[in-house]
Amino acid sequence: MLNEMTYKEKFVLLQEWLPSIIADVKKDLRREHLQQDPVFSKKYFSNKTLNKLTSEELVHAYRTAVAEEEKGEDIAEFICNRWLMKHSEIYQAFEDYLRPIHPNFTELTELDAATSNGLMDQSIRAFGALNTYLFSIINSVVFPQTIYDQLKQRAKEESIQQASQAKDHEEQTFSANKEKSYQEQIARLTDKYEKKLQGLQTKYTQDVESLKKQIANLQRKLHAQQ
Repeated sequence: MLNEMTYKEKFVLLQEWLPSIIADVKKDLRREHLQQDPVFSKKYFSNKTLNKLTSEELVHAYRTAVAEEEKGEDIAEFICNRWLMKHSEIYQAFEDYLRPIHPNFTELTELDAATSNGLMDQSIRAFGALNTYLFSIINSVVFPQTIYDQLKQRAKEESIQQASQAKDHEEQTFSANKEKSYQEQIARLTDKYEKKLQGLQTKYTQDVESLKKQIANLQRKLHAQQ
């Protein structure tokens, strides 16, 4: 059962979702754990600026550390607890839902099907399937296995949809930036040639005025000679 699992075991169970978990707590990892454990920082991030570490670098380091380090359980607990703190509103929503039904809900060994389905659906609407699934695992919510199976599947579907939306957004942003770049180039060229044309126009006007003066002088000389 989940309440009997160690944080390290939960960490392994949630390997697929580790990038999402680390992304939510990366500021805590940089500012707290890595600052307070220079040996760890030097081992995994030698010659790197901690504030500039990417999520990918953090995921790789902490996945390895939890699996191999003697302090793996402590590291996993730190990450899980920080994630829960970032999502305390989910805990509050679970408590608000369960307390009227089961006043001593913390003593339950397993929620019944009706309560489980109602709580799962409400949480998904409010916080999404992935966050509901992660919270339930990390906080050892006593859902029956059938609910966990549903949650996991819906979390996967949500992740796929979000990835697709992110890709579409990235492509739209790229197209928009490309269009902006083209417009800026056109504006620069237009400005350049407008200034060039203005210069030619000025020179043309000056040349015309000069010719007029020359013609006027020639006419005066002709009249004088006559």
